[in-house]
Amino acid sequence: MKRFVRLLSVLSVPALIALAGPAGAGGTGAAASPVPVHINTSLLSQGGRMWFEKPSPTATSGLAAAAGSVAFGSNVDANDPARDLAAGQSETAIAADGNRVLAAWNDATGFLVQPSTLRAASLTGVGFSADGGKTFTDLVGLPNNEATRQWFGDPTVVALGDGVHFIVGSLLLPPGQAFCFSPTEKLISKLAVSVATVSPTNQVSFTNPIVAARGANLCDFSNPDSAFLDKEFLSYDATTRTLVMSYTRFFSSFPHSGTGQIELVRAHVPADPATLLKTDFSPPVVVWPEEGEVVNQGAYPAVAPGGVAFVAWERNVDTNLFFGNPYVYLHVARVQPTGTAPDIGGPNLPRVLTTGQANSDGLGGVRSLDSVPIAGYSRGLGQDFPRLAVDAPLGKVVAVWNDASLHPLGDIWLRALNYNLDISPSTPIRKVNDDNSFALHFLPAVSVRASGAVAISWYDRRLNGADSTRTDYFADVRATPAQNGADVRVTTGATDWAGTSSLINPNFGDYTDNASSGEKTFFIWSDGRIGVPQPFVDSR
Repeated sequence: MKRFVRLLSVLSVPALIALAGPAGAGGTGAAASPVPVHINTSLLSQGGRMWFEKPSPTATSGLAAAAGSVAFGSNVDANDPARDLAAGQSETAIAADGNRVLAAWNDATGFLVQPSTLRAASLTGVGFSADGGKTFTDLVGLPNNEATRQWFGDPTVVALGDGVHFIVGSLLLPPGQAFCFSPTEKLISKLAVSVATVSPTNQVSFTNPIVAARGANLCDFSNPDSAFLDKEFLSYDATTRTLVMSYTRFFSSFPHSGTGQIELVRAHVPADPATLLKTDFSPPVVVWPEEGEVVNQGAYPAVAPGGVAFVAWERNVDTNLFFGNPYVYLHVARVQPTGTAPDIGGPNLPRVLTTGQANSDGLGGVRSLDSVPIAGYSRGLGQDFPRLAVDAPLGKVVAVWNDASLHPLGDIWLRALNYNLDISPSTPIRKVNDDNSFALHFLPAVSVRASGAVAISWYDRRLNGADSTRTDYFADVRATPAQNGADVRVTTGATDWAGTSSLINPNFGDYTDNASSGEKTFFIWSDGRIGVPQPFVDSR
């Protein structure tokens, strides 16, 4: 029976938004009762789930930015927990340019400060360091001039390479629960960016939201384009000033299945990045179209010098549990600078990163962590979303991911491809983590140093055993993709996620991140050593 109910949940993504019934009895008509948008939230990112499932909000006053002071050795909290109104600062992103570092995370305080345009109402928290990550100033949240919108987490950050500017991307959604009160209600999901400018005295200013992509009205169930946009991520090429955002479009009305369509948008960043406009973003490029009974989700981009964009994602995640094919497939595609569709990696010429993986199905299908309830992970089941980085000195695009091909709780894998995305024995899959402990290895991130060295990082439980919820963050920095680097423990102590309290679900997020500047790499992850999730940073 549970299998049947879950199957209905997956198939009911396009089930339309019902309208409320007639007014109640009595002399005056009662207001229509809200009816939720029927999107299958098990497929969504942490930010998307927060919007559909978050607690009831109450109003409160604004917060002022202040420097945080929590550290465990070289592990530094980018947030100031003394300023938080709710427990849960997780799902982390980072960018660096020299000693200037901008961190971002999902911030549960925004649950309690809405509807409001106050910085504290931003569920996208931000912190800045001017001393190479030794200390951070909690900047609280992003500014917002849209009274009918709220920054809603799923942050992503890129540095523009000029030492002055960063760009933060995030969900931008209507405040309040996902309800429709009438056919004319406007419930539109957007993806937006904010440009950060750092002054000579290290003061940070942000632009108001700049919309990069939008879905059609979720309350208009007669519109076949009605959709929720989710899981955006950014990449930037300084040589062409090309900004790329990839994301998933979940259609919510018939005739669509609502199982996810992978898209990207591009913008040419002007000489003054703070003047970026929504009109600078291209129309969406469909990288992989929606399929009937196959979920596509977890897209991550990388842009090569010259503006060629690469996107990787997971195919058949979640639907592998119900529709007869038990494997997932990690795909990658290439889109030319002015392309309106992939020239490699689209449906007509697919590229499966996991082709040739150990214990695969022969077509690149691998065993997924989505069939493993991860102890201490409040979301329960895992996933295998791939991450990408361009290794420009070597002319490679590097993909990393976790999957359960060798061990039920996963290992970290790497594949480096030429820009033509040739999948062959000459581009082998390499195991990153050095151990074979059966312990959890989960949510990798990747970046490339100026020399071409590759930095990979991930959650790891090897030090306490496969049956423990005590979790560390590990890294591997290798001179080339083919050269194994020694695994290094980044955390100075472990988090027991079974004993950590959080209003945000999942408690330690859907992703971690790292960013390299020169020959230094900055790592960010969710850490629960103070009893609630916090965005911690370290560098090597």
